[in-house]
Amino acid sequence: MYQRIFDQLNDFLTQTLLVFTPLNPDAFQGVFIKKLSNQNIVREKRRISAGNTASTVNQTHLDVTGRDSMLFFFETLNDQTTTIQGIDIDLYCNNYAYLKEINSARPQKDNLGNTSFVRLAYGVPRNTLGKGDDLLHSLAYKKYGHTGSQVQINMPDSREKFSVFHSLAFLDDALVFLKYDYTHYLALLIPARFCQGLYEITGTRGNQNVNVPVANPAYNKGVADRLAGQRIRKEMLADEVAVNSIRGSVFLGAAAGTDILRLAKARVSQGAFRKLLFLKSHKCCLCGITVTQALRASHIKEWADATQEERLDPENGLLLCANHDALFDRHLISFHPETGKLCVSKALTLEQRQALSLPGDMTLSLSGRMKAYMKIHYQKFKSGEV
Repeated sequence: MYQRIFDQLNDFLTQTLLVFTPLNPDAFQGVFIKKLSNQNIVREKRRISAGNTASTVNQTHLDVTGRDSMLFFFETLNDQTTTIQGIDIDLYCNNYAYLKEINSARPQKDNLGNTSFVRLAYGVPRNTLGKGDDLLHSLAYKKYGHTGSQVQINMPDSREKFSVFHSLAFLDDALVFLKYDYTHYLALLIPARFCQGLYEITGTRGNQNVNVPVANPAYNKGVADRLAGQRIRKEMLADEVAVNSIRGSVFLGAAAGTDILRLAKARVSQGAFRKLLFLKSHKCCLCGITVTQALRASHIKEWADATQEERLDPENGLLLCANHDALFDRHLISFHPETGKLCVSKALTLEQRQALSLPGDMTLSLSGRMKAYMKIHYQKFKSGEV
């Protein structure tokens, strides 16, 4: 079933000329298909109750029900997974542009007097065609709803690309999530006209809200990580080009240069490089916190001093919570380049160490390349202790 679904997805993407490189099914853990009902659609007065009462609904989340569907978004289902967790969602630029072009609605009423909206046009406007493999990046978060009987994908910011993307949906469209890992997804929105084959494969019928998760039976994490790593490095190179363009197009006085460098580092470190580190882990390597919104991607050899190759190297990175990232960035903590033992600056008192959850006996496992990078960081740490 998994391969048949991908054939349908690629057929839609190539038929509408939205993407030039077919989706590789080996890159994903699984696929989740949600047939959208009138309850899922963001539209002004999307549902008008029977009688004289009209209602406008502000839909800020998607509900995902059923144990298998919920497991698609969480590794396990227990009391520990009830915390809110941030997720990254990629969108194809052309899919987004196409949906905006055909976003014209005609109201229709059912026999109860409720109003839904149907799309007027499906043609592919030529001005939406471009580099179809380009991605937009957006954020959302997921949490349990209704005492653990469903997962909610929340879109609190109406300006986020995924929020706008979701607002372009109509009745019976298919919202498809392709899962890289449980914090990173690729989303497609497929107009209902192109969904017949998809719904036949998944046995999805009627107008009800249907969730269908399908795992990749041949999923190989090593292969998937390699494919994801190639894609993420391409994003990182694009970030580097954009940063260099910005730096070359403005006058850099002393203060401006510092600001540009800081913003450039933040863009690269907390964008694609963070995704690259997430392929290995989803927790702070010091305290183990798994709140994804609080995790930062720290370059061991500083971004400003690193070559382009070193900036793209995941071995030159640590995933740290915001507190420990700040300490590491300012060389108040480091790790011994040979033993991996945590080293804490004398400038921090015992009380501060305890408050910052700095374990005295913590040891980090370092690969050969990490040791080389850490030696540079450790030397700066030691120079601050003199």
